[in-house]
Amino acid sequence: MQRSPLLLLAFLLYSFNSIQAQTKIVGECAIEFSIINTVNSDTIGSKIVFIKGDQCKTILQTAQLNQSLYFNIQQSTATITKDIGTSHFLQVINFPPQNQPDLISMKETMPDSTMKIVGYNCKNIELKWSDGIVYQVWYTTEIAATVNIYELAFKEIAGLVLAYTIIPVTGNPIQYKANKIDLSPISLSQFNINTALYQSID
Repeated sequence: MQRSPLLLLAFLLYSFNSIQAQTKIVGECAIEFSIINTVNSDTIGSKIVFIKGDQCKTILQTAQLNQSLYFNIQQSTATITKDIGTSHFLQVINFPPQNQPDLISMKETMPDSTMKIVGYNCKNIELKWSDGIVYQVWYTTEIAATVNIYELAFKEIAGLVLAYTIIPVTGNPIQYKANKIDLSPISLSQFNINTALYQSID
């Protein structure tokens, strides 16, 4: 009888370690998303996410705009660069920004459903926010990155998000779906900004 607590503890530790071992944590990766208008299925742009340790850079590209966000999860500010035609702007902001909407609910909408995205099995979860916006998210627990908040909405998701649809209160839902993931090392030069090219704005 005296061995039972020790055996139970050993079993619990083994189970916990087994669960942890199922998720591979990566410190460097690049993910490329296609941005899709869900009404007509047209691709309207792309989003590329670069992660290296605590650093993250996202690049949003459309026909009208090229916008990059640079941040480090250990720091309280982020830098945004915007290229609109021949105009180039740079802005430093608090990160995360103040007065963000609150998460009202987070639930699996199709518990028994999975989808394979860029080779990873993903499951679905729905996030509802206080401003009325809904995120329908597909994420994998097979892999996770050291930075998961390339969208602030993903903070509470235990895995790597590989597809998501943003459903606004008004307007068309927009889907972001990964079409490529690269686990190769990321050059530090990806996070350098030539500030001389940009006009600083408040």
